[in-house]
Amino acid sequence: MTIAAEPLVSIIVPVYNVASYIDACLASIKQQTYKNIEIIVVEDCSTDDSKQALTPHLTDKRIKVIQHNENSGLSAARNTGIKSAIGEYMMFVDSDDIVDTRLVAACVDCALKTNAEVVTYGFTPFEDGLEDKELPYLAENIVIESVQENHSYFDLPHFAWLKFIRSSVVRSASLHFPVGLYYEDWPFHWHLGLSAKVRYQLPIDFYLYRQRGTSITGSTDKKLLDLFVIHSEVITLVESYQADKVKKILANKIRQSHWSILTHIDNDYLAAALVQAKKADKTLRLKGYESDLALRHLMISNIVRMPSQVALSMLQVLRQALDKRARMKG
Repeated sequence: MTIAAEPLVSIIVPVYNVASYIDACLASIKQQTYKNIEIIVVEDCSTDDSKQALTPHLTDKRIKVIQHNENSGLSAARNTGIKSAIGEYMMFVDSDDIVDTRLVAACVDCALKTNAEVVTYGFTPFEDGLEDKELPYLAENIVIESVQENHSYFDLPHFAWLKFIRSSVVRSASLHFPVGLYYEDWPFHWHLGLSAKVRYQLPIDFYLYRQRGTSITGSTDKKLLDLFVIHSEVITLVESYQADKVKKILANKIRQSHWSILTHIDNDYLAAALVQAKKADKTLRLKGYESDLALRHLMISNIVRMPSQVALSMLQVLRQALDKRARMKG
């Protein structure tokens, strides 16, 4: 496939109830030093003033707004953006976040020089409410060097917004986000990594991630149960690609998730989570997914293999101990 010298890049921005943040997000995208971009805004039936907040930006002809007829969720909004994208490359930006103005240029340069199908980059979190001058922007003078990724890609964070992707890979592998489930970045990350042959990393924090109280990454409620479904989907993907070399990485990540779920999920859902963790543990062992476990992950695995009532009691003791330690530190 021949790539243009200045390929069009599609930037997909799902919008839902971000009236307070969308200006800063779109400003950072519109100000990219690389100009050949299309900005696909998918408005997912916000109940605040997000639609009105978009209006001043529509004078920029690179912005295309797609209006959903009903609220469908983040996955559906991203999928709509994928279907509408006409760029030779695509990427995702969450509408409450900010990107460095050099991000797209750096990714295009890397992709053209290395023939990379995927370019990844880093991020820096910042607390919601910070003034612009307090944000952790990159220095003006930075050295941009790329590093080829092999299996190290699978160790990276799953976030879709850390990936610059050749669109032909998305099309040929029918990449999409699962609708109706949280933690949708997991299967997309793994499917992309298994599909793309050439992957490079820019070890620079080009992406500024806003930490909000409503973020799914900090959830403790029933949403966490979706992770078990997501893990099962990813295992099926890895099996279908016969990707034995990444099995250990996946096993490590799943067992790390088990620790997070079983120590953080609301008490009302702990028993249900334990049932799912037992099923997942059995699947991993039957399919030969070995892992290099940290002590705490080994502990949680041993607890999961205990009889259910004993395991629940042990989990309650562990959770109380962790809660006590957190209060002492606080």
